[in-house]
Amino acid sequence: METRCPVCGAEIEVPKTISTTECPYCGTVFDVKTGEKSRLEHFYFPVYVKDPYDKLMRFLGRQYGVPTDLKLSSTYTKRLLHIVPIFFYHLHGRALVEAKSRKLGSFTAVVEEVDDIGIPAFSGKIAELLKEYPFPLRGKKFFEEKLKTMGIYYEPEIERVEADRTAETLLTEKLSKEASEVAENFRLTKFLEFKVEHKGLVYYPIWELEYQYKGNVFKGFIDGVTGTVIQGEHPLALRSRVIQFTWSLVFIATGILFGFLVLQQSGTGLPGIVAALFSFIAGVAAALPQLIRTGVRKVSASEILHPTPDKPKEILKKISKPLLSGEITLKYGEI
Repeated sequence: METRCPVCGAEIEVPKTISTTECPYCGTVFDVKTGEKSRLEHFYFPVYVKDPYDKLMRFLGRQYGVPTDLKLSSTYTKRLLHIVPIFFYHLHGRALVEAKSRKLGSFTAVVEEVDDIGIPAFSGKIAELLKEYPFPLRGKKFFEEKLKTMGIYYEPEIERVEADRTAETLLTEKLSKEASEVAENFRLTKFLEFKVEHKGLVYYPIWELEYQYKGNVFKGFIDGVTGTVIQGEHPLALRSRVIQFTWSLVFIATGILFGFLVLQQSGTGLPGIVAALFSFIAGVAAALPQLIRTGVRKVSASEILHPTPDKPKEILKKISKPLLSGEITLKYGEI
């Protein structure tokens, strides 16, 4: 039997025996006969990944600096299934932007953002890992009581109204980010469309694993639906730490060398000193990630991109911004 999604308009083939279905394109749950969206708002994703440890070891085995005997010398010590509540939303926003740029001067533009997001309805380490996590849209089923006995079951800790506000804030931030790519100086003057659609409270399975390697304990968190390694800890081989330490020394030495050459060319005046200092800082910033990894025996890796800033680059950016923006003026004629 053929039916049509009331939200995106997609034509869907469904069995004649069912009364409610989920659109495979936009995730809307609706009544097949009337076309009305279902009022049921509680769903869950079944556990499809039955061997999360194998997924974790395969992923960790591809990481840089992992000991070659990691899988053979590791002992699998713990496996827990967390059933966590996530508020699902569909976001669609369009906004009018007033902006300024050096090339175009003052102008107006329209930015648009369409996204599907999940907002954790609980707190703790797993909730932090799932912030801005790319949850799948298809495959969820209507809530069943058996979920409460499948693993560690979490009751929602935040109200729907709070999740709504968080989703609205995220949409505003996403539109602002889109606008920042148009011009540095901008402001959102008018929302042409601002749609935050609640798609339901979905219980999602997350595997927590633990293994031991040469007396040390390491953890991993695996998506129980897709098998994605959300986060996995692994040891760093001594050889890799030595190589990284050597590279960090090379970066620092290069920064010092370039700084010395700049001083030779520019002299010992203020411009030459500032340029030499900037070269040295660039070398240290490049070496910092290597130095940090050299001193640790436990490293975290992930198959997803987390929106965390690259701290060495951020430090360098803060230092260089005054020079590039003209906040520090070097007047050669007065030196």
